[in-house]
Amino acid sequence: MNAALIAVICFVALIAAHLTYGRLLGRRVFRLDADRTTPAHRYRDGVDFVPTPVPVLFGHHFASIAGLGPILGPAIAVIWGWVPAILWVVLGSILIGGVHDLGALTVSLRHEARSIGDACRDIVGRRARLLFLVVIFFLMSLAMGAFVNAIAALFVRFRPDAIVPSVGLMIVAVVVGLATYKARVPLAWATAVGLVVFVLLIVAGVEYPVPTHHAFIEDAGVQEQLARLEQQGKLAAPYGAAAEMAALQEAGGVDADEAVATVDAAAHRAQTIWMYALLGYGLLASVLPVWLLLQPRDYLNSFQLYAALGLMLAGLLVAAVIGAPTARIDAPAIRAVSDAPPFVPFLFVTIACGAVSGFHSLVSSGTTVRQLNRETDAVAIGYGGMLTEGALAVLVILACAAGLGAAAWTEGGEYASWAAIKGGGLAVQLDAVVRGAGNFVAHLGIPHTYAASFLAVTVTAFALTTLDSATRLLRFNVEEILRAVGLPQLANRYVGSVVAVAGIAWFAFSRGGKSLWTLFGTTNQLLAGLTLLTVTVYLMRCRRPVWYTAIPMVAMLSVTIAAMILQLRGFLAAEQPNYTLIVVSAAVLLLAVWLVVETGLVMFSLRNGRTEKAMVATAGE
Repeated sequence: MNAALIAVICFVALIAAHLTYGRLLGRRVFRLDADRTTPAHRYRDGVDFVPTPVPVLFGHHFASIAGLGPILGPAIAVIWGWVPAILWVVLGSILIGGVHDLGALTVSLRHEARSIGDACRDIVGRRARLLFLVVIFFLMSLAMGAFVNAIAALFVRFRPDAIVPSVGLMIVAVVVGLATYKARVPLAWATAVGLVVFVLLIVAGVEYPVPTHHAFIEDAGVQEQLARLEQQGKLAAPYGAAAEMAALQEAGGVDADEAVATVDAAAHRAQTIWMYALLGYGLLASVLPVWLLLQPRDYLNSFQLYAALGLMLAGLLVAAVIGAPTARIDAPAIRAVSDAPPFVPFLFVTIACGAVSGFHSLVSSGTTVRQLNRETDAVAIGYGGMLTEGALAVLVILACAAGLGAAAWTEGGEYASWAAIKGGGLAVQLDAVVRGAGNFVAHLGIPHTYAASFLAVTVTAFALTTLDSATRLLRFNVEEILRAVGLPQLANRYVGSVVAVAGIAWFAFSRGGKSLWTLFGTTNQLLAGLTLLTVTVYLMRCRRPVWYTAIPMVAMLSVTIAAMILQLRGFLAAEQPNYTLIVVSAAVLLLAVWLVVETGLVMFSLRNGRTEKAMVATAGE
């Protein structure tokens, strides 16, 4: 099967859906009004509430929601076959994910820019609000813990060339933010200069990679071995600890195992330092004004993300024209994997953000709603942002199914079995995507080293932009929980940020590997179902059509609750049970079922036409 043809068909479907279904939702279901004053104008403060043009806000929103979800999830789920993965991404993003994101954004708009969890108080009830906020805290902490782990491992073990541009972009973003908001430099000029500097940073990263784990290799003999291997051409820069360990093992010798263990221990120490650094960055980004770091960083990153999407698609089309092997899908269309979890429901929760994501509701009702200039902009940003993420997920699936070559699907390859996937850390899957997509881009005449480096920086950019935005959102969530339990004096951005980072750190340093990611996927999709449940009640209160959200809500809750029950049974049956994952899974499942019951009572009241006063009483107000 030709991968380029599949990509074109998927992209056409996504664009057509935005022009038809998205506009229908905005006009008929959510009734967005361009003349209504948005919270960004009503509460403008220059810190969180900042009216923002669509191109800038779309960049911030897309960079925030994309993260590692549409990369890691599809890269793992393609093991069940590329056809079900593609179908779920396209249909899921059009009929469920986009509806979910736009619905959460609209509900927040109509409730003074409060988060979807906080708005649940008025829509469902006080008790439901607290339940929702606690579920959100677990989800956000768990997801960002997995992200911190994956980014640190990618920097140290696979892509040290991504360090200079990733860190440098933070400085560039601050300069751009100051230039546009304080020095009044035209946005076009600031953007052009910022992007040129960013390109130079990518080149500098390739030419001067930073293998941070070398600072922890104290054995002079191992240092000499690595230097010798590099001189012999057995280590091609840029390389990380994983390549060094493979080269040492291949070279053999009586001390090979000891040398590998030395490099591995150094890499582990370097990863730990990077994890602390990333947590510190998240804390800083959470308390700074949104225009100083978060918004300009995401805005500049959005150009990188668009470029990555464009280059991958263009490279794939060129490969198809010249008949290159990378244009041919080598992966099985549908595949039964004996040692993998059940195809249903785990395909849907593993792909996660590529089709639908509860995390998006937190971005939509957290930072994005506070920057929305006009209500009608919500369709392009909410619905369009989700479809753009679906396009990214499609290209990731094709990068793994075609870009890696047939060897990836044979014995010894990355997708030989579930055990082959499960054996590596999350960074292994990220590196596979970078290599596969790099093979696409190389057809455009860009040297593979630079293509892979650019894509590696793009991957880390996805993760870092989500990390800084999510830490801020988690801070909002903590503040809302403190107010809900009667501690408003502690509900400030500093206390909230410290508690948020502590929650992320707890999961970042817990063991779990891909189990941690799968639990994120399950909890994430469960949150999507709960968000759709809240949006459905909102539409019922407004006496508007509910089937657009009700059917996706039933589908998401059914699939994800089934997956969470199966997952919990697996955690309990493991030889070495991970009690952190067991407790979190059980707690989230119980809270979710409780919230469904609470909401069901309110829906029953609405369905039976009780008076508004009675309905509010039923909601616990």
